[in-house]
Amino acid sequence: MKNRKSFYTLCLCGLLLSASGSAAAFEIMKGKWQVKTEMRNPMSPQPQYKTSTECITDASFDPAQAMMEDGHCTVTDKQDSADSVSWKFKCGGNGMPVSTGTGKFVTSGKSANGEMEMSMVLNGQTMTMTNSWKGQHLGDKCD
Repeated sequence: MKNRKSFYTLCLCGLLLSASGSAAAFEIMKGKWQVKTEMRNPMSPQPQYKTSTECITDASFDPAQAMMEDGHCTVTDKQDSADSVSWKFKCGGNGMPVSTGTGKFVTSGKSANGEMEMSMVLNGQTMTMTNSWKGQHLGDKCD
C-alpha cells in the first residue's frame, strides 16, 4: 500500500533527526545509519521487527513538512527543543480512512530513538498502531 510505505518512510526519516543550534531547524547527521523498527498493531499477534541501513546525504529535514508532502496529512502542535521534536497529526479523508496520532523523536549525538502512535476507525472499530525506532550512526561514509 502506497500510503503505508509513505508512513514508514516518514518514520524512518524522522528517526534520523539530529537537532541543530536552532530550535526551528533540524539536521540529519549525514552518513550511514542502522535503524531498528518495531511495529505493533492489533491485526498482528506478535510485533514485527525490521532492521535497515540507510545512507543519508541531505542534512535538512522537517517531519511536519515530510508528512504534509504526502498530501493527505496535516500536522499540528509541533514542539521543538534542543534534542527532540514532537507533534500531532491527522491523515486521510477523500475516500481514505482518517487517522490521528502523535510522533516524537529524540536525538543524542550518534544515536536516536522515536515513537509514533496512530489510531483509525475501520468498520466501526478503533485500531491503534505503534511504531518505535532505534537508530545508530555507523559512519560518515556510505558503502
